[in-house]
Amino acid sequence: MLAASAGFLALLPGAPDTGVACVGRTIVVGYYDTPDQVMVANILAVFIDERTGTTVRLSRFGSRDEAFEAIRRDRISLFSDYSGIVLSRFGGEAPGPDPEKNFSRVKELLNRKYNVLWLEPFGYDRVFSPEAGGAPKEGATGLDPGTAGLMLCKDSLSRFPALPRLLGKLRGILDNGTMEELLREAARSDPRAVARKFLKSRKLI
Repeated sequence: MLAASAGFLALLPGAPDTGVACVGRTIVVGYYDTPDQVMVANILAVFIDERTGTTVRLSRFGSRDEAFEAIRRDRISLFSDYSGIVLSRFGGEAPGPDPEKNFSRVKELLNRKYNVLWLEPFGYDRVFSPEAGGAPKEGATGLDPGTAGLMLCKDSLSRFPALPRLLGKLRGILDNGTMEELLREAARSDPRAVARKFLKSRKLI
């Protein structure tokens, strides 16, 4: 009965997800220094901290390549990027016209080759202009970036087995319009405060 009650409480907004929290352990969220990466990292940090009480630390990298190398080597736990870009850059495959197939291919490739799981998509699927506070010219290659999703290191999964279920609650919350609005707010305010306000507005914390 106690286990069932704990499982129910974990699903309530603002309640700790008891299967994730672990004393003395830290979840590290990686990002490279662009406004959209900063925004997503802060959303993840606030969400996990509020829902579980687990310590979350942000780790900044100079580039996408550095962040990807860190997650595959278990130096960070989570990192967000676009399915099409990941497939092309780290999988050596040109994305096809079907976004769902690209997503499935990235999931399979990361799992098999890089010790990384590809989790649920956030919802946004375009690179934001610098004027909107979005991604840099690096992403504007003419390649369809695909849908933004979240990577989880398998070693972190062994330490936090309930994390994918928790993060599944963020599926689809950031469509293109929402992300653009959040980036405008974050350009004038603290990104962590913007993240907290957004999550509260969606009753996720």
